[in-house]
Amino acid sequence: MRSVSLFCLMFLLLLGSAFSASANDGTDKGNLPKHVEKALSTLLADASKSGVSPSSETLAAILDFVTTNKLASSKVKPEKRPQGQGAYLQDKLNVPLKKIIAYTLNPQIPGEVIYPAVVRRNAWLRGSEIVSKGKELLTAQLPPSSILSVRGTELEETTPDTSSGCYYTYQLDRLFVLAPYNGRTALFSISVMPKESDVGKKGAIIGKETDWTHVYSGVPGTNITMLGWAETHLYGSASITVYLDNGSSTNLYMFKWAKAGWAGSNVVKPSHITAGLKRFTDSMRHILENPATPKPEAIAAEFAALSKLSDADLRKRLDGYARYLSNQPDKLLKEDAFASVLANNGYARTLSRDNMIAELMKLYMRKHLGTLPAEVAATLN
Repeated sequence: MRSVSLFCLMFLLLLGSAFSASANDGTDKGNLPKHVEKALSTLLADASKSGVSPSSETLAAILDFVTTNKLASSKVKPEKRPQGQGAYLQDKLNVPLKKIIAYTLNPQIPGEVIYPAVVRRNAWLRGSEIVSKGKELLTAQLPPSSILSVRGTELEETTPDTSSGCYYTYQLDRLFVLAPYNGRTALFSISVMPKESDVGKKGAIIGKETDWTHVYSGVPGTNITMLGWAETHLYGSASITVYLDNGSSTNLYMFKWAKAGWAGSNVVKPSHITAGLKRFTDSMRHILENPATPKPEAIAAEFAALSKLSDADLRKRLDGYARYLSNQPDKLLKEDAFASVLANNGYARTLSRDNMIAELMKLYMRKHLGTLPAEVAATLN
């Protein structure tokens, strides 16, 4: 639900032809009805407006479209916006909406737990309304008797991209809306990036996507041959995700816009955005559909307990994981950017306090899901 994104998969297409293809692929105008485009624009504008609640007409325009649309996701083309080219994806999670709300709207559960493949760390910034008012949505009757909304500003850092290795840090203005719809419940998650990200840095994905094993170098650049020097940025990002109650399952309808590149050049195409959306939903599915996933209150308690530890204690808990990473045979880790942070089993010493906690939260989840190597699991007690 959080943004995922993040979608720097575009870096596979960095030849000159890629620039012209991404800029002229015929998707600028889109093919959605005008009243739907207007509703999407209204919601994106509302994300950054304190105190503004979306109207029932705006929400209904989008809900009516997604529930009656007969086109394949790849044929639905939102118009280009200031945040870049757009893409659309429809999917389904085999869990009730109530469960999604319990995990994703609890401000005591960090985003890296729910979207571990795509989010390194996620935190609500001071003053975010969701911290004080989030309980209203968590405890709301479903469907709600009226439209409920809550806002916040997130600090988010991504995991390394699967093609470029880049990871980014940025802020997102976020709006959650809970609304009744024809006897069902709809949850809207709207995000807008108010300014461009920090420069992209080199990261490594070790093993399978579901291992959530990443190494962060702190060094600007990419892992692409002959393009390691490129200083990339996410220049814009916006998303509208609709979660619609379907009894024991939940339908997802996702609109996403993004632009990224370097030196002001945008190399994002809709196909890259779609690939990122699929990575996001797969990550979420892996957590929420797994019966071994800890209850929300257990995750919140673990996060609270880790937040009380000293930096020294956090580093000590990560010592076993640091040794594990240092022993991985991946050839990418032999490069200077990664070898330097893994040297002498000292990876934990290169991490900020918040990133140590985020790493430990992912290890906690993997331990419960049975995917953590035994030599690492034994060091976490």
